[in-house]
Amino acid sequence: MKLLSSFSLVAILFLTTACPGVKYKSNIDKLHDNNMNFPDYNRFVFEDISFLKPDMFDKEYSESYIISDIYETFVAYEIFTHFSVELFTASRIEVIQYSFDEELTELDAVHDNYILKRENSLYNYETSIKKELPETVGFDGCIQIIHGDDTDYEYDYNYGQTTSYFLATLNINDEIYVFQMTGKKENMGYLYDDFLKILSSIES
Repeated sequence: MKLLSSFSLVAILFLTTACPGVKYKSNIDKLHDNNMNFPDYNRFVFEDISFLKPDMFDKEYSESYIISDIYETFVAYEIFTHFSVELFTASRIEVIQYSFDEELTELDAVHDNYILKRENSLYNYETSIKKELPETVGFDGCIQIIHGDDTDYEYDYNYGQTTSYFLATLNINDEIYVFQMTGKKENMGYLYDDFLKILSSIES
């Protein structure tokens, strides 16, 4: 019995002292170490396109902030950030276009509709001017940012925090895709370049 106890003690000591140089790094630490940029990416395939997705994002099974029926959603829990990509079908786009009084292109209709729905879900918001995507992206599209609160401060004494929404709509081979990244406003300012990097990595 003493011999068994001795072996158990040795095993515990080995497990607790082995590889002393190995230290767990949180995603927050990894971001800090990489100048607030996502450190690692892998190519992800979605429908007829692929793009670089940060390894920090895990598969998410939520559709609470999604509009299309064809989508993939991801989450980085430690930094409270969500990322999604959606494809809009021709029939869905037609319905969206019909909802506007003015005649809009498919891309503008999907994008403007998405922005309006996002704004309507918020109590207080600020929306940037709609801009064309930079040439590095390689596809026609536009991008906007919304900063907003999904909590009514008058009735919620916990005072929710402001969330930033990066939203880009692209026409890729006559198909309309929407990419979205959301998270705490205090963090998202550092991640805008990463969002553009993802968009610039898109291949069809």
